[in-house]
Amino acid sequence: MRKLLALSALLLLPACGHAPAPSAQHPMLGQSVTLALPSDGGALVSIPSQDGKTTVLDFWGPTCEPCRKKLPDLVAKNAELQARGARLILVAVLAENESTEQAKATLSSWGVDWPFLVDRADASRSQLGVDKLPATLVIDAQGKLLWSAPADASADDVIAAAGR
Repeated sequence: MRKLLALSALLLLPACGHAPAPSAQHPMLGQSVTLALPSDGGALVSIPSQDGKTTVLDFWGPTCEPCRKKLPDLVAKNAELQARGARLILVAVLAENESTEQAKATLSSWGVDWPFLVDRADASRSQLGVDKLPATLVIDAQGKLLWSAPADASADDVIAAAGR
């Protein structure tokens, strides 16, 4: 009986052995969300996509010091996100005086070579309620906001939330 209980408990744990931190308060939690932004190459990208995957949106800014600390860790764990059927999309929230090239240079200085979407007109703020950086949201394949990362969330928390 003990073995059965232990096995049952293991099966209930997320695959990475890490339960996600509880979601931060967010005005759109549980609601459907949509967003369309240009990529760093200029193509328009819509969220949610039609590929049936969970999407992890990580919003960052070139001058955001906490972003510099969190974003590389999340990108480094992308294989774990993919193994859970999720995809990682970075969103650069740029001020009027910041260019896409500056954002690319910032990522490079952080040791990250990754494509990103560009938010210049506060689309993420108005459409998704992102009011401070860094911000990480997990959106299911149908576009429902499932989880908003609390300020102290780790990359493992994001992976666990994406694998729900």
